[in-house]
Amino acid sequence: MDSISKPKAAAAGLVGGILNGMFGAGGGSAAVPILERGGGDAKSCHAMSVAVMFFISIVSAAGNAVLGNFPLETVKPLIPAGIMGASVGSLLLRKVNNDVLRRIFGALLIYSGGRMLLI
Repeated sequence: MDSISKPKAAAAGLVGGILNGMFGAGGGSAAVPILERGGGDAKSCHAMSVAVMFFISIVSAAGNAVLGNFPLETVKPLIPAGIMGASVGSLLLRKVNNDVLRRIFGALLIYSGGRMLLI
């Protein structure tokens, strides 16, 4: 993963940050393909995307909270389950083949995009 250029890394962060700030998700869906084109394997790119999205999500959440876009009391119960789910997901990442991971990720993007278009 050392081979990724700084402009591609910056592009992944910028696009990911914009999508995350606007939609609350989607940053990784942009960052992962950019990072993969930069020379990384699927697992490294997903892990790197998660690390970057962590910080981007904090900024996005704080900005949206300040703007009054969500009540904090509604969000609080989601956090423990999200932490447990993220822990399980990171353990599963170690076990999944790169090609399988790429296909699952692609299927989730297609499913999510289809739901957004149809609902």
